[in-house]
Amino acid sequence: MNFITKTESSCDIDKVKQDLTAILSIYPWPAMTPEKLMPGNQIGLTHRPDAQDIWLDSSGSLYDKKLKEFVGKESDFSLWNPNTPTYTRQVLEALSAAENTKFGRIRFMRLMPKTGLSIHADFEKRYHLVIETNTNALFGEKVVDDQLAAKCYHIPADGYFYKVDTTRDHFVYNGGWEPRIHLVICEAG
Repeated sequence: MNFITKTESSCDIDKVKQDLTAILSIYPWPAMTPEKLMPGNQIGLTHRPDAQDIWLDSSGSLYDKKLKEFVGKESDFSLWNPNTPTYTRQVLEALSAAENTKFGRIRFMRLMPKTGLSIHADFEKRYHLVIETNTNALFGEKVVDDQLAAKCYHIPADGYFYKVDTTRDHFVYNGGWEPRIHLVICEAG
């Protein structure tokens, strides 16, 4: 599999943007704190049955570095946030059927200008639908090569879902002046 593969599934990106705007009118991006930067940039569309906060349950990592153990698995995120707009939910259910896979955490993720995520590997592949971007928002794949340390890619906001093999070492960086917003969908098997 390529690191990034454009799927045949697409949607009306303007309708998804309208859905995000509707969500932000009732639940704005959470405030970032020094101890928890990621939840400030994530809004969940799925959650676990016992979630204390359905908006933030799908945020962050499922691996607790302090406890050195997993605190959940993707298949645990079986419930839709009841505030998920109909159009976005329908296109995600259509993507699941087209790709013949189930999804776990589904969330809008915002990467602020001049910020990024360090090199890491996730435990599952993910689908990305780009909502807002700029040409300096990059996805980097770490490579083993005498001449290169990484290959960088830009995923356009063209309404297509892209499958990304995030089980490989990778990083993201938004080198632009505007936030980068993706709808990120984790495979649950």
